[in-house]
Amino acid sequence: MSNESWRPHLHVAPYSGSISDPNGLTQFKGTYHFFCQNAPTYPGDVDSAHGWGHFATRDLVHYVFLGCHVFPDSEADKDGSYSGGAYINEETDELWFYYTGNVRDGEGDGTYSGRLANQTLMKSYNGINLQGKQVVLDNSGYPAYCSCHVRDPKVWKQDGLLHMMLGARTRDDKRGAVMLYDSPDGVTWEMAGSVTNLAEKPFGYMWECPDRIVLGGREFLSTCPQGMATALESQGSTRPTCQNVHAAGYFPIEGSIVDLMHLDSERMGAAGPRPAIDDATFVDWDYGFDFYACQSFVDEQGRTILIGWMSLPHDENDVRPYDNPTATWRGCLTVPRVLTLNDAGRICQAPAAEIDALRRDRVDVGPGGITVEPKLADLVLTGIEGDGVLRFGDFLELRAEGGELTLAFTDDAVGQGRKLRRAQVDALRDIRVLVDTSVLEIFVNGGEVVFGTRYFDEAEEIHIEPDFPTWTGELYFMDEVTVDYLVTR
Repeated sequence: MSNESWRPHLHVAPYSGSISDPNGLTQFKGTYHFFCQNAPTYPGDVDSAHGWGHFATRDLVHYVFLGCHVFPDSEADKDGSYSGGAYINEETDELWFYYTGNVRDGEGDGTYSGRLANQTLMKSYNGINLQGKQVVLDNSGYPAYCSCHVRDPKVWKQDGLLHMMLGARTRDDKRGAVMLYDSPDGVTWEMAGSVTNLAEKPFGYMWECPDRIVLGGREFLSTCPQGMATALESQGSTRPTCQNVHAAGYFPIEGSIVDLMHLDSERMGAAGPRPAIDDATFVDWDYGFDFYACQSFVDEQGRTILIGWMSLPHDENDVRPYDNPTATWRGCLTVPRVLTLNDAGRICQAPAAEIDALRRDRVDVGPGGITVEPKLADLVLTGIEGDGVLRFGDFLELRAEGGELTLAFTDDAVGQGRKLRRAQVDALRDIRVLVDTSVLEIFVNGGEVVFGTRYFDEAEEIHIEPDFPTWTGELYFMDEVTVDYLVTR
């Protein structure tokens, strides 16, 4: 197949270069702005400077790519304009973007010395034209227990103050943590607390992409702990969680994140982050092979929307690329997922209604399944009873057996070395699958469990076959999401 044959048509991907972590997600004056980590050239040096690639849309269906609007072009971020978020300043009617400016001084290993993490502010009146860069927090503002890895600011306003969460890695025990800073004006920041997991053994060596999610009056701390698959294996854990080397999930919080953080009375003088999070409460956002660095925002309809990066860069040994068939571009984003809270207090995810509007011809799916060509469809199975399997060609199976779901590649070339992922359900009731050229997003039981994965099957069509004792199926052929690459890099 050609390089373009792998390009998805329901998912946002770069024209060239690579994209990864979603950044600065927001809707401002009617326009959605989706930034993401962007290296304009791929393949290339994995450590090449990254900036923020900018996708904009009014309807979550038709996008324009506007280029790299935040780029490492100053002394404060010369080695990378790393991840961060957006804050709508209602008082000034501006978008404020916060991100981590990465600076390497050529000395040290970059973890314990030789790296600056400059939390940087850029302002915009429209989300497109950005003003100058202002460093609002640097290494002098981090407690002594921090390594040089402090990044990914998340800013929001609550109870009259601005709050910023930062992901961090500790110096002595390689422990992931989240730190909180408070500010009266968004420019002057003071440390206000920290949290890490309660167990003596670290729950990952770095907690990236901290996020605050509020649903049904409850707060959830979302984060991406790194180094998890190996860590859980060493603990002898059998629960199906954190199966990728870098995980993404959330902790339910009693009360508010701010109040929890403020219990850290020692703050800058502490010997380490305050143990306060029970890692047994961690819930994966996605149990598939390709989901990481997710970020949420609340749009003008009041919907909480989550977007993640699909194409994790490493296998369990942290060395093998997952999507190497693409020669000049790499990575894509999930579809926008709307978050809701079910009666059990579990966050459920569903494709935004704008994706539903792309449905066109509907066909019933019966015994023997259905062949889809081109690979662009929305499959819905309801009324499922009993154990069984959903087959995708001869290369992938979603199997339900005894309260466990497994997603397994049966063809190593299509799976690029990935093998098996698991999740638990009380009973399988329904499945929805967004089928794309090289992407599958599988939503189980109303999105209580999700599997997202890339796949690289060379066939132009895909045969999908449900095999359950009882089920009803329908499939919609889909129109595509469009991206107008006004700027190709």
